[in-house]
Amino acid sequence: MGLGSKKTRFHSSLGKAAAQIPTAVVVGSSSDDDTLPRINWRSDGTAFVVSPLSPDSGGARHHVLRVYDRNAILQSTSEPVAGLEHSLVWKPSGNLIASTQRFGFEGGGSGKEERHDVVFFERNGLRHGEFELRPSELGVSPKPAVTTVAGTWGYKVRELSWNCDSTVLGVWIECEGGDIGSSFSLSRSA
Repeated sequence: MGLGSKKTRFHSSLGKAAAQIPTAVVVGSSSDDDTLPRINWRSDGTAFVVSPLSPDSGGARHHVLRVYDRNAILQSTSEPVAGLEHSLVWKPSGNLIASTQRFGFEGGGSGKEERHDVVFFERNGLRHGEFELRPSELGVSPKPAVTTVAGTWGYKVRELSWNCDSTVLGVWIECEGGDIGSSFSLSRSA
């Protein structure tokens, strides 16, 4: 069951008042973001997703996913996701959109310091799950003392790519020592 946005959910009388209070959360993009907008088509050509950097009222820039049909009519817009990065790819089977999310910086996701996730969204813009990248298992130092070519964390995700039957998601990781090749096999139900 989809819960929808916080404002449209059922609340008790106390919960309804709490839901109306605006929360001041800074949502931004990581220093690893290349700031270029991304576009990716669904494999059957019926829709495409765009992920530009959009400014909020405070001037912080963050990625928002916007899904359009083939006639460029807006179908859905995701809620702002703290730390959402530039990588963007639509699963060829057509049911999920993958990106990456960085935690542990001002404007990034909170509560999961030093974490970096591959995140999934449905066509309607709702979050559908994630899994954690583990840089220590790739031989990458999670946080060097200084910012490097590969970013503040010693590595960055350059791109994501699905194979043609949607069973393998490739993750292109760049670090100071060069690229690291790795892929993650997902079950067909993912």
